[in-house]
Amino acid sequence: MLITDLCEACKINKINVAETSDDPDQPYKLCNQCHDRLLKYSLRPIEWYNLAVIHSPNKFLLHDDFYEENGEACQPEEDVIVTKKDKSPTLKNVRKDLESLLDFSITRWFLEDDVVKELKKHDNLMTLRSVKSRFYGTENYEIKSRMLEIVADVLGTSASEWIRELWKNYDEELLYPISWATASSLPIEEGLHNVFEKLKLVSEKELPIASFTCLNRFRSSVILDWIEPTCTMFNDNWGRLAAVCFPTWERMKSWLNKGRPLSLIALDTMANCVKGYGDYYVEQFSPKIIGTDKKEVEQVLNVYYQKDGVPRVKMKVARIVENRKKIFE
Repeated sequence: MLITDLCEACKINKINVAETSDDPDQPYKLCNQCHDRLLKYSLRPIEWYNLAVIHSPNKFLLHDDFYEENGEACQPEEDVIVTKKDKSPTLKNVRKDLESLLDFSITRWFLEDDVVKELKKHDNLMTLRSVKSRFYGTENYEIKSRMLEIVADVLGTSASEWIRELWKNYDEELLYPISWATASSLPIEEGLHNVFEKLKLVSEKELPIASFTCLNRFRSSVILDWIEPTCTMFNDNWGRLAAVCFPTWERMKSWLNKGRPLSLIALDTMANCVKGYGDYYVEQFSPKIIGTDKKEVEQVLNVYYQKDGVPRVKMKVARIVENRKKIFE
């Protein structure tokens, strides 16, 4: 990406203004006309797109309160006249050119499956080279994160040496996306060791959500071994994480016998195996409690309920018993 003195939005006029907005380290560099449209939430789609490639669509003045994903203004303070040349590119327009496709991927709110599919059609080594160049060429967290998402969903083991390098030069801000990339690029034992070590630095309050976010892509029973001594208080995210890590009935019984917080996490783990429970991310994996002696499920749950008969436990036990055919295998 070349440094230029042209407006980042229109790429025609010279830069007149540096608008810091919410990020003094990466101001918008604009001509007067585009600066005016930016502040009035009235950018043309291609102007929004060009800025989103550099700054990400999550930055203030560009995010989804003000623009659709195609760059169409939602709350313009002046009329936005859009001609054919003012429209933003579509996936069909960019899919055959790697650099244009990477630009497009940055402008998406999420790394969508159809974008991943097109990226996989390109040569892995060329993609890795471009991804690394973009990663090191910006200080923007969102763009660095998106590049690591591409490693996670597209490049996998092709990027293993680079991911090892990133762990050696660890940036705390990037823990989540580095963990996602690690899950697909490094052997499980090595990858989990790296993530577990960094999770030791996370506060007790933030640990449950950080653990789910960092570890759910690994889907390993080793994570269940780690949860047992690590978890000191109940949180919904422990059950979400455990559900996608191939929990066994023997482990669920063990956790019930250990009492809180593991007993509550066991109930949440089982309940998260019910479709329609409300967690889309977990549901997409259709988790099950494996190796179950189905004849003893209701008895074991009722014995636990006699020890811990609070309303939450009563509700969870009832849900699990009602859906036991869907939960256990």
